[in-house]
Amino acid sequence: MIRMKTSNIASDAQDASADTPSIDLAFLGSLVPGIVHNLATPMSGVLGATQLIENRNATLSDIIASLQLLDESQRSELLTQFDRGRASVDILARNARHLAELLQVIVQRLNRGATLTREFYSLNDLIQNEVRFLESDLSFKHKVKKQLVLAPDLPSSKFVYGHVAAAVDAFVTDLLSRHNFEAGPLEIEFTTEIKQNSPCLILTARYASNEADEASEITKDPGFVRLENEGWTVEWNRILGELQVQLLCPKASSPA
Repeated sequence: MIRMKTSNIASDAQDASADTPSIDLAFLGSLVPGIVHNLATPMSGVLGATQLIENRNATLSDIIASLQLLDESQRSELLTQFDRGRASVDILARNARHLAELLQVIVQRLNRGATLTREFYSLNDLIQNEVRFLESDLSFKHKVKKQLVLAPDLPSSKFVYGHVAAAVDAFVTDLLSRHNFEAGPLEIEFTTEIKQNSPCLILTARYASNEADEASEITKDPGFVRLENEGWTVEWNRILGELQVQLLCPKASSPA
């Protein structure tokens, strides 16, 4: 097992931060097809259900116009049409909620990712939102077996949201590019826990290794370098077919 540990590297944090916009824009650009796909799917459901309701309402209008003349079979048809309309409304509501959630996650990620000030955040909330955001990548959504193991009552910590999210993005995209999906799904576990009295985020990937694996430069990614410059302890552990990084928050007082 190769064990690599780095802490508080004395490099220029300003230069690393200056790369943030280009890195984030490039990553977001790679997600555009997935975002469009994820928005188009529920939108198609909304449009389809709307058309069904319009057609059924036209039929109901004819029936209701002659309500007093209805026989038993017509009354039964009226109830059937009503039930179908209600089912379509349920589809509309479900897809509308899905659309709203997708947009909320994307907007929140973009807003927080553009902020370079330290604020108090929960690692649990961050990782849950980040996993939902990464679902915009169709490979991550459909080909990655994801597991979240989140510590209960994890205290908030003061950090730059976008820098932590960028490190998670880098870890995921690196493994996506190196994993051989013919060997099965990529497995990624997102874990939070208290370590040395500070919140800790642990990312563990189990993947099919290849010849290019040893040449990976993920440990030098600007996302992780920025965290080291900001006082995070970044510890890497690698064994054949598994890569893990532990991100230990700098010690800081909790918000009042």
